[in-house]
Amino acid sequence: MESDALLVVGAGPVAEALGPMAELLGWRTTVATTVEEATAALPSVRAVVVTSHDPEVDAPALAAALAARPDYIGAMGSRGRQAQRREWMLAHGVTEDDLAVVHGPAGLDIGANTPAEIALSILAELVATLRGAAATASLKDGSGPLHPDLAPGETFTPDG
Repeated sequence: MESDALLVVGAGPVAEALGPMAELLGWRTTVATTVEEATAALPSVRAVVVTSHDPEVDAPALAAALAARPDYIGAMGSRGRQAQRREWMLAHGVTEDDLAVVHGPAGLDIGANTPAEIALSILAELVATLRGAAATASLKDGSGPLHPDLAPGETFTPDG
């Protein structure tokens, strides 16, 4: 496992923003768009961020990440998408204890709306988690809408 290697699973503007931002922090980033690519990269990474909203990619990639046990696992997406992934993983042998380590929705609650802001929010949570800092404003711990300033349907959802 490389000490500063990040796997981003998915494509789109948030995934594109994560790479350069992570590099500024000293991370080497690998982007995977298939479960096979993600699984192949998992043994050499310290952190995983799933930006994909493709049900054939995101939940299986998260399950594989949970089995590999990197230090941080984050998953972008609405609370509804998180629930769908959770159901799939529970039906495929992932335990509640395993699921407790997933930061989903990923990121700190900084009011992020743009892809770059969302990437910053995710990387801030990743750093806080690795440093053992209390992330009191984690999106994972909230219950309200992720983008309260935007009307339904105005939020950005990546295709990858």
